[in-house]
Amino acid sequence: MEKMGFGNVTPTSKTMKIIDTEKKISVLIVEDDLLIQKIHKVMMTKFGTEVQLAANGKEAVDLFLSGASFDLILTDLEMPIMDGIEATKKLRSMGVTSMIVGVTSRNQDSEIQAFMKSGLNACYVKPLNAEKVTAVLNELKNI
Repeated sequence: MEKMGFGNVTPTSKTMKIIDTEKKISVLIVEDDLLIQKIHKVMMTKFGTEVQLAANGKEAVDLFLSGASFDLILTDLEMPIMDGIEATKKLRSMGVTSMIVGVTSRNQDSEIQAFMKSGLNACYVKPLNAEKVTAVLNELKNI
């Protein structure tokens, strides 16, 4: 399974075109792998978003507890301290309405379904690419 996300996206010149907005989209990347953090940060920055990083789910929850807010949260499934499922459940129980998208190296339907049930809006297999990011950002702007 490649994704549980937003429609079919085909790589065309329109793929990189995102609807313009006055306010930059704020993104929290919750990922413990430094290389994946960098790849996802570069990808999201190329789309004109403001990016902040968290190394695990607890850091993400703590950011929201301290008053931070983000339009989009990209979260890994497996992380130390607090994984993506626990973090997503906690954020939703706190009333966080941000779009939360799981990004995982796991490709089994049962694991992806469990991750989705925690409160995700969508889930993609790593790494993100331009087509996946375009789908997410366009869906976010339609909310």
